[in-house]
Amino acid sequence: MTARSPLAERSGDLERLGGRELAFLAQVDVRADPSTAASLGFPAEPNTVASGSDRDTLWLGPDEWLVVGHGGTAEALVAELEITLGGVHHSVVDVSANRTVIELAGPSRHDPLSSACPIDLHPWFWGDGWCAQTVFGAAQILLQEREGTTRVFVRPSFAGYVVDLLVAASEP
Repeated sequence: MTARSPLAERSGDLERLGGRELAFLAQVDVRADPSTAASLGFPAEPNTVASGSDRDTLWLGPDEWLVVGHGGTAEALVAELEITLGGVHHSVVDVSANRTVIELAGPSRHDPLSSACPIDLHPWFWGDGWCAQTVFGAAQILLQEREGTTRVFVRPSFAGYVVDLLVAASEP
């Protein structure tokens, strides 16, 4: 059986928005003591991201991070983190199926997001290396700002709804 992404039928809408779906990214939730996580290079500042060559680590809470890697690497990430965190109190869980990711690009990518998101996405307040858990309309989302792109992590059951809101907000 072949896996099917939640937004497989919406690629045309996403392209018109200057976006695409990043389906099946590896996503691993890590809970650990902040000092232990800091020794791994995880971000210590709230709502920030630590980026490496093959993964990003997003700060979700004082003792919680989301490690995001390339598709198909979740099992290896979990194994690596379990070994690294061995001997200390921790939790490492593959949550890859919990969210799909919409990546928006272009200079006006924040405009449709601002229509139904309470976070001020103006560059004075929001920029590369930031992340935040918030809402977009009635959907819980996680935003990650990267150089030139914004990633919107959303539960698969709300993905179509989020695309509908983005499309509606981008129409004149």
